[in-house]
Amino acid sequence: MTRAYGVLNDDPAMAQDVKRIAIYLRAKRSWFVVDKEGVIRYARVTDPRGVVPNDEILEVLGKLK
Repeated sequence: MTRAYGVLNDDPAMAQDVKRIAIYLRAKRSWFVVDKEGVIRYARVTDPRGVVPNDEILEVLGKLK
């Protein structure tokens, strides 16, 4: 799924450094809202420490009701 959604950290350069191997082939921090038909209505990818405000996601969810 991470490849399908385009959020896989698959940079081979990350595997060359033993200390960085823990983040190789891992999902990027991301949020998705998918409706009943399977359409992505919201997508957000942030840096590893990034946060998305709850109200941003709740607004999208509210529109789906």
